Formats: sequence, structure tokens, C-alpha cells
Amino acid sequence: MKVTLYHVAAWTCAVLLAFSTSGAAAQPTLTSADLPQGGQTYVRTTAVPPLFPADIESSGENLTWDFSDLLGTAETETEYFPISAASLTTQFIFSSADHFTAFELPELGFENPLPFSGATTYHEFGSAYRIIGLGITTDIFDLPVIYEDEEELLPLPLTYGATLDGSSAFSIDLPELLFYETEQTISVAVDAWGTLLLPGASFECLRVRRDFAALDSVNVAAADIGLSVPREGTVYEWYAAGEGMPVLSVQVFADLPAIWQFKPSASTPNGVTEEISGQLGIYPNPCAPQATVILSADVHGTRDVTVRDTEGKMVFSTTIEFNEGRAELSTGAWPSGLYIAALDNGQQVRFMIR
Repeated sequence: MKVTLYHVAAWTCAVLLAFSTSGAAAQPTLTSADLPQGGQTYVRTTAVPPLFPADIESSGENLTWDFSDLLGTAETETEYFPISAASLTTQFIFSSADHFTAFELPELGFENPLPFSGATTYHEFGSAYRIIGLGITTDIFDLPVIYEDEEELLPLPLTYGATLDGSSAFSIDLPELLFYETEQTISVAVDAWGTLLLPGASFECLRVRRDFAALDSVNVAAADIGLSVPREGTVYEWYAAGEGMPVLSVQVFADLPAIWQFKPSASTPNGVTEEISGQLGIYPNPCAPQATVILSADVHGTRDVTVRDTEGKMVFSTTIEFNEGRAELSTGAWPSGLYIAALDNGQQVRFMIR
């Protein structure tokens, strides 16, 4: 065979193409085995909302999200139970469910006079990962609630470009006691994939954007209360192989990335570590009308504190007394948004009111 310049060029291109292909990032595809599993407990850390976060909205292929400087404040454990751990009655009613987990009913702005002690949601794998019902636990009885319109959470398999549009609805009707109803529309898109950098770890992820609009209606006859509360927002979630729950989730309210949760690594700093090392912390964060500013144990006595918004405008200034490293700061008069609290010794912390 006579070797020509044409052959040399062709072989060179083939070799270069092989090397470039082998080094390219692979687009993930996830299945039900990569989502929450019954019998597993998942740990996630709530983070202080970054003051100037990296772009979370951009979509596309082979992206890199760098959130390696997130500062954790508190860890939470979410346990998923196999359906075999439910009562026989519940297993019969939700026979197609794969697992269940604890569920918090939306906050409606008043104390529920009924003796509710907990709630659970029942999940099923199929062409989508969905919620098929919930159970309400009271001091008197357990109440299973079958969804009139099942809530589809994720399309399966989970691949880049997959979408899901749907609705969900359920109601709880206890005559002369309580009527509660939720109706929701949802739009889900797997709109990006790439590398996610978190404190102490990195993951190859599919990113899911979830937009929702819901209306909660409640009537409590015993307290003569009746109202409807609209809810809407966007949730960004990053899923990785074998991790169950999202390794990062960001809830956006009023165009602000308000609630951040991520999977901690063994070396991830949390709020306790930072407080011991002398940093100013705040809990809870995001916070409601009352927030507690937490200092390290070696800070005592009175301190001047100022609070500014993200534009640097002072919204509050006072002197507060720290008792065993703790002081209460009322945030009731401030509108929702991001703020920076600073002490006269230079320590500061970012927090959000929602």
C-alpha cells in the first residue's frame, strides 16, 4: 500500500478525534435507582444564601456550576421508609407505592386547632416519579388521603431535554371540623447537565427546573377560619447518580434564591464550626419575623449591630446584649429580601427574610 499525504492526514484526524471524544464529559442519564429509596436516610445542609451567587438560571450542556464556597448552617436528615413499613391498611390503600416519607403541610399563617401530629407522602416509580397520596396523623386517628390528581415530580428516565407538565390536587374533608384543599400546576424541565462543585465534593449532574403555582384553601369550622393562600415559585435541583435526593436544591421566591440545601461532605464547614471559630451566625436563615443572632462563646456583653440591605442602605442600628454568645434581633418591620448584619468588631453575616 502506498502511503500518501492524504492517508497521513486522515489517520491524524482520526487519532485526534478519538482523543477528544474520550476526554469529553459524558451526559448523565438517571433512573429510579438514582432517586430516593425506601430504607435510606439522606443528609442535607441548609446554606446561608450567597450574597452574589453564581448563575443558577442558565441552561445547556456541559456546564460548570461553582458553589464550592457555600456556608452551611444546619444539617437535616430525611428518611424514606419502604412501603412494607406502613400499616396493613395503608399498604392496601397505597399498594402501588414504593416508599413514603415525612411531609409538612404548607404554613397558612395561623395555628391549627386540630391535633395534627404529622403527615407522610407516598411515592411511586413508573413513567414518572410521583406522589400518589398522603397520610395525616392525629392524636385520635390516621387519615389516608388519595390524590385526586397525582403529583408528578420527575420524568423517568431522567435525561437532558426531558419535560413534564401537569397538575395535582387533593382535599381533606372532616365535616364540621376541617376542610383543606390544594390545587397545583407544575412545569418540569431537565434543562442542563454538567459539573457541580460543592464544598469538599463535585458531582456530574442533571439539573432540573421546576415552576409551580398552587392554591391552598382551608376552612376550620371550630375556629371560624376560612381563607385561600396562593403560592408560586421556582425550584432548581441538581441530581447525581446514586445520590437519591438532589445534591443541591435552590428555591426561588420573589425572584430571590432564598433557600439553599446541599449534600455535605465530611470536610464541609457548617454554622457550628464557624461560630466556634469566631464568626457571626444567624439562625434560622432564611428567617421569619424573629431571628436569633449567634456569636462564638468568647463574645459577651453589649455590641453595636447594624443591618444593611444589598445596596448598602442602613435599615437598622442598635445596641444588643449577648448572653452566653446569643442575642435576639427582631426583624418584623423589614420587608422580604437579603440583608447583611454587622457587629462593631467587624464580624458580619448575610441572611434572608421571607
